[in-house]
Amino acid sequence: MSYQVIARKWRPQKFDDVVFQDHITRTLQNSINAGRISHAYLFSGPRGVGKTTLARILAKALNCVHGPIPEPCCECEHCIEIKNGNFFDVIEIDGASNNGIDDIRQLRENVNFAPIKGNYKVYIIDEVHMVTTQAFNALLKTLEEPPPHVVFIFATTEYHKIPETILSRCQKFFFKQIPIDNIVDHLMHISEREGYGISDDAVYPIARASGGSMRDAQSLLDQVIAFSSTKSEEISEADVLTILGIVPFDSYNDLLKSISECDPVSVINEIDRICGLGADISRYALGFLDILRAVRLLRHDTMPVDILGISESEAKKFKNVSELFSDEEISRMYRLSSDLLGGLKSYGNERIALEMAMLDMINIKKTPSIASIIKNIETKRYSEPKENIKVIANSEMSDNFTDVSDVKQYVNNVPNIEQDVDDIADAKQDVNHVPDVKPKPSSSASDTSQETSTAVEKIIDLFHGQVINKGE
Repeated sequence: MSYQVIARKWRPQKFDDVVFQDHITRTLQNSINAGRISHAYLFSGPRGVGKTTLARILAKALNCVHGPIPEPCCECEHCIEIKNGNFFDVIEIDGASNNGIDDIRQLRENVNFAPIKGNYKVYIIDEVHMVTTQAFNALLKTLEEPPPHVVFIFATTEYHKIPETILSRCQKFFFKQIPIDNIVDHLMHISEREGYGISDDAVYPIARASGGSMRDAQSLLDQVIAFSSTKSEEISEADVLTILGIVPFDSYNDLLKSISECDPVSVINEIDRICGLGADISRYALGFLDILRAVRLLRHDTMPVDILGISESEAKKFKNVSELFSDEEISRMYRLSSDLLGGLKSYGNERIALEMAMLDMINIKKTPSIASIIKNIETKRYSEPKENIKVIANSEMSDNFTDVSDVKQYVNNVPNIEQDVDDIADAKQDVNHVPDVKPKPSSSASDTSQETSTAVEKIIDLFHGQVINKGE
């Protein structure tokens, strides 16, 4: 017997075997139990999540020798023939290649004939969104009032392309994208039954690369198993990353650490290493975006690790990295990465775009956040003597001042505002848009302190700068 790939060999044959679509399997089983079998079903969802598989299981449940029953026996003649694809009363049609009006006319003629062996004549039309509008219109009357022995099952990945007139005549079921943890568990089960050893860390990259598709995950597992020379040899994470061309999470971890340390040399060296491995830049940027999401959520402890799609060991690494950045910094880095990903297709050189984005992230780390500026001002406004305070001004300061020494002079006068407030009021005449600073008579220390606080805030807003300790 010829070799059968894992995706076909391990295709579910019963409702209970279907992974993560319990909301659909339970509804279908209950409807069979209650005798409420519809004449038309529409299965919609991402690729490789079980739409066609579940359509075949439903056909078996309806045409089983003991049926209709909520769970096919998978042992009788009818079930075996449906599994092998040679049961007369289950007709599978590819909507992409049989999408014309002539194909639908032939179908309309055949539906009137009674089933030959089974209880129902089941038509499974895959990729039904490829059927033409004229063909859909020709099917409307048959779909609305079919013979009692006919059941239509439509499957599609593009629900929005189905005409409303067709949708209104079907029971609609929406399949979910399969979570990474469910894929990992199923792949481990398959590997164990097949007699191959594979580590937990090796399965997670396969599950993430599948994009929530169980069929894709099984195909990737098949490819990885083929790399192993013997069943006794355990497949490692390094093997999987090499075979599938996936960048390890350690690369993202090292990159984030270099950014936090404001080390451009290490950042460029890591990018050079990744490009040398032949990694796809767009795929790498998408992975970095996912890592930033995980880092931010782990920082706030707002989402379980299993939903993030990372292992416990990976979560610990990124939890440590999250402490190196403020929440505002991560948010700004995420927006920058999102812009990078969206513009990669229009860039002539993707590597240069990636390098520039990473260097911009270093600048984000160097540039103090608004929260840190406010906190620094609040804690040091009164505690530090005048000679220990300085101003770091950015390029925006040039809009208002011609010389940085002017800024230092004005800000150095802030702690002595009680004596020099008149000088500050005169100085504002040389600057555009400076709010008026008018001294108010005060007879108490608290009033003076309040005036000082107000003046400092106005000057900080004006200079777009930051008050910090010398030497920091």
